[in-house]
Amino acid sequence: MDIASVTSVNKTNFLDPEVATRAVGKQNLDVNDFLKLLTVQLQSQDPLKPMEDTQFISQMASFSALENSRDLSANFKNFTAGSYLGKMVDIQDTTGTHSGEVTEITISNNTPKLIVGGKSYDPDDVIRVTPKPVTLAAVAP
Repeated sequence: MDIASVTSVNKTNFLDPEVATRAVGKQNLDVNDFLKLLTVQLQSQDPLKPMEDTQFISQMASFSALENSRDLSANFKNFTAGSYLGKMVDIQDTTGTHSGEVTEITISNNTPKLIVGGKSYDPDDVIRVTPKPVTLAAVAP
């Protein structure tokens, strides 16, 4: 795509959601995205007015805080999934509602899955949790 094709876009159609469908890019930025942005910023800055050190440090601190927050969120989700072990759950997913005891928790690619009835489910699909019913054993006389 060249500049001529970009400037010849009919602006009213481009801005109208009923007429044009736009592709959506990535929803989350990662370390590589940040480094690419930083590289472009450093390459395109005015050599006579370089970016202030404090501005650069501020950007790095903000990105570091964002990464830590994302990691904490993922770890919390893994921790929360463990609390379902041995509990009875109702799960609502695209195939319907499923009920049963959570017999196992697996984690693959830092994503927890609940094993119910031998099948794997996302913890986000849990709609109800109840304790496993206690069965009393008969006492022999």
